[in-house]
Amino acid sequence: MLHKNIVFALTAIMLAITPAVFAQVSKTPFSSKGIGDIYDMGFAHNRGMGGLGISNPSYWHLNNVNPALLPYNSLTVFSAAFIGENRTIENNLISETNGSGNMAYLAIAFPVKPGKWTTSVGLMPYSNVDYESVETIDVVGAVNGEKALKISSGTGGLNQFYWANGYAISKNIFIGARAAYIFSNIESDVAFDLLEQQSSFRRGQNQRISVSDFLFSGGVAFKKDSVFNNKIQLKLGLIYDFGSTLKAERFVSTEQRAFSTPVIRDSLEDIRGSIDIPQALGVGISFNKGTDWMIGLDARFQKWTDFKNFNGSNENLGDQIKIIFGGELTPEATSVTSYFKRVTYRFGLSYENTPYQIANADGQFNQVNDFGINLGWTMPVSRISNLDFAFTYGVRGNVDDTLIREQYFRFHLGVTFNDRWFIQRRYN
Repeated sequence: MLHKNIVFALTAIMLAITPAVFAQVSKTPFSSKGIGDIYDMGFAHNRGMGGLGISNPSYWHLNNVNPALLPYNSLTVFSAAFIGENRTIENNLISETNGSGNMAYLAIAFPVKPGKWTTSVGLMPYSNVDYESVETIDVVGAVNGEKALKISSGTGGLNQFYWANGYAISKNIFIGARAAYIFSNIESDVAFDLLEQQSSFRRGQNQRISVSDFLFSGGVAFKKDSVFNNKIQLKLGLIYDFGSTLKAERFVSTEQRAFSTPVIRDSLEDIRGSIDIPQALGVGISFNKGTDWMIGLDARFQKWTDFKNFNGSNENLGDQIKIIFGGELTPEATSVTSYFKRVTYRFGLSYENTPYQIANADGQFNQVNDFGINLGWTMPVSRISNLDFAFTYGVRGNVDDTLIREQYFRFHLGVTFNDRWFIQRRYN
C-alpha cells in the first residue's frame, strides 16, 4: 500500500504543477517552422532508449509507440510523466539559455480480453511552438533609409487525445490502430519598432490558428520465440501514420500597442481553412532474452515535403528521417538480496535529419540534423509498478551550415502503476 501511495502522490504533484494543458517546455527557433516541434509517442521508458519502441514491447509499461503491442499489457496500466528541458542556442554573435518544464502525458490502458485485446486512451502534446526573434529591417518606402526592429514570436502548439486498440491475431502476430483528436491553438505575432522614433507605441499583427480534427494510424507486430538458440526472441514492428487534412480556423488582427499592451485592435479576417499533415512510416527490429536484456533498432520516415500550412505553403520543409539504436538490461529481475539488481538500465543513440531547412550565409539551404545521447532507468516501487527516469543530451544544427546551434538537455520523470481491474469476484 505504501508503494501505491508513493506512485499516486507523485502523479498528484505532476498534475498540481501543470499550469495549463501541455504548454510549452522551452524556447527553440526551429519551432517557428511548420506546426512546430513534433513529439513522438514514446513514454519515459522509451525516452531512455532514444524513443525506441516500434518492435520492443513491455509487460510493465504502457506500449504507446506501436498500438499493435498493446496486448502485452494484460493488466490495467496507468502512466504519467513530467518533462523538463534546458536549451542553449548560439550563433556567431550571441548565446542564450532557457528552460522550463511541464506535464508530458497522461494515459491508461486496460485489457478487454487479457492477452488478446487491450484498449488505451491518453492525452499528450502533438507539437510545441515557442520562439522569439529580433532583427533589423529596412522600412519599405522610406526615403531616408529608416530602419525598424522586427520582433517575431510564437507560442502554443497542438495537443492530442487518442484512443488506441491492439489485438493479437495469433500467438505471434499482432495488429493495432489509433485515432487521435488533434486540437488547440498556435499563435504568432509580429511587431515593428521604428529605430529613429522614440515612442512607447508599437504596431503589430497577431495571428491565431485553431485546429480541430482527427489523425489515424496503425501498426503491426511479429515475434519469433527462438532464434540463434532457444533463449533469444526476435520481434519486428511497423507503424504507419495516414496523411490527413486538418480543419483549421485563422483569426488575424492588427494592434496599436503601448508598452506591449494593445490599445487599439482591428480584426482583419476570421476564415476557415486546413493544414496538410504528411504520412509517416516506421519500422523496428529487436532481440531480447526474456526480461534480462533487449537491444533494438528503429527507423522512421515522414514526408514533410507534402506538408501545407494554412496558406498552402510548404515553408521549405524537407523529408524527415530518424534512426534510433538502443537497449535495456535488468541484472536480476527477481533478486531478493539486491534492489539495484531489479532496476532496469537503458541507453540509446538517435540521429535525425529534421524537416527544418535553414539558409546559411551563402543563401544555400541546409537541413538541420539532430544527434541525441539517451540514458534511463526504471526503479520498481512495488511488484508491478515503478518510477521511470530518462535523460537526453542532444545537439541540433551547427553555426556553419544552419547559422544556429542548439544544445539541449531533457529529462523525463514518469510513474507507471499496474493493477488488476474489472476482475469478476468468484466465491466457492
